[in-house]
Amino acid sequence: MAIQTTESLSTSMQTYYDKRLVQNMKPRLVHQSYGQKRQIPRNGGKTVNFRKFSPFAAATNPLTEGVTPDGQDLEITDINADLDQYGEYVMGSDLLDLTAVDPVLDETTELLGDQAGLSVDHIVRDVISKGTNAQYANGKATRDQLLVTDKLTTTEIRKAVRTLKKNKAKPFIRNGKPYYYAIIDPDTAYDLMDDERWQNVADYQQGEKVENGEVGKLFGCIFVESTEAKKFAAADLSEDNRTLTVASYSAQTLTLAEALSETDASSLEGRTIILKDMSANPVVWEAVPVVSANSGEAGTATIVLASAPSFTPAADDVIYPGEAGADGITINGTLVFGKDAYGVVDIEGEGTIKNIIKPKGSAGTTDPLDQRWTSGWKVEGFVAAILQSAWIVRIEHGFSQ
Repeated sequence: MAIQTTESLSTSMQTYYDKRLVQNMKPRLVHQSYGQKRQIPRNGGKTVNFRKFSPFAAATNPLTEGVTPDGQDLEITDINADLDQYGEYVMGSDLLDLTAVDPVLDETTELLGDQAGLSVDHIVRDVISKGTNAQYANGKATRDQLLVTDKLTTTEIRKAVRTLKKNKAKPFIRNGKPYYYAIIDPDTAYDLMDDERWQNVADYQQGEKVENGEVGKLFGCIFVESTEAKKFAAADLSEDNRTLTVASYSAQTLTLAEALSETDASSLEGRTIILKDMSANPVVWEAVPVVSANSGEAGTATIVLASAPSFTPAADDVIYPGEAGADGITINGTLVFGKDAYGVVDIEGEGTIKNIIKPKGSAGTTDPLDQRWTSGWKVEGFVAAILQSAWIVRIEHGFSQ
């Protein structure tokens, strides 16, 4: 018996589950919602083409009477991105009744819709968070210098909006007014709402359009809250320790006061660590890449640095994870952007997202007693790409704990 596909379900049931899954995805698609959309044509290959147009300079030379000027050329930059497929499924047993909407399958579809939306949202978020236009709160120069107290303030928002305007970022138009968008997490929203100039959604003019997840406006910027806003977090340095301690230092090699297993040593290779000079007043620290690490007992395990730090590490200096803020603290990344700053595939386009259900009995001899069914989601082809890096500002900052 051949393996059957979703046609084993009635058309109306499959349509119901498809719609249920897509509907459940929508609340999660915060980052995907504001990108320039591209449809996937049938048999159009696996590459999506986004186009970036360069703005024209001011024309200040006067026209000569009776003489037609040469005109100007459009400067178009093609940005090509290859599509990838994404998906996941669950397997159940003896629970799907083909004559009715089964409650278990119904709830499974909700869970899968949540996962599908979360997955697409993370894909877009992680792409646009790699933009080169970074702004570190409170005048800090790098991420590893950021403290908990370096929060997102109205001053930081004004700086980001100024940057976008100077870079001629195209605004979104809503109710006839230009706006940029910012995606913030609940901790950041909590900090910003302390500002007396903050305008909550409840204070908007009657009848004004409100986006899904929108929490307020400030300085020509609309803020959309998402629990999936970008965070920069760092993993522990070993299975048993968040931080490590220097026992001694020589020739770009740190000998550790703690033990490292082979797994710990392997996971440290290629990472960045923060070395903190505990004897300095005030205390100073520096991020340094790791070349390799060697397992061993306390006093023999070592970390080899890619370069020597500006100060000489000494016994009892503390080593922190270096991919986040000072002392390894988690840092929030608020994205402020204009229209067409990035592009995405329209997930509601034809054939892009589907719910795939394989009823019990559809697997032939691999399911001889008709015991198993599966339900899954699949994005046929998806990709996100930055189109105008100068039109995205990533503000990195601490937040209230």
